[in-house]
Amino acid sequence: MQINEEFRVQNAAGKPLIMLKISKGISYLDFGFAHMPRDFEGYMVKHTDQIALPQSDGSFKLKDTEEVFNRV
Repeated sequence: MQINEEFRVQNAAGKPLIMLKISKGISYLDFGFAHMPRDFEGYMVKHTDQIALPQSDGSFKLKDTEEVFNRV
């Protein structure tokens, strides 16, 4: 997994997160820092294994909690 982009997001309540855009490649994430498949491509929350799904309006929805976040 390789980090292509890192950016800040927050939800309607003001809770901030750092989002990572991940693509194929090798980085520190492959050596025990993330518990995700090595071929994962998409968005994840930094320092967690939470996956975020991009929405048509440009926001991101966390897969496990359904919280919606927008870029700051």
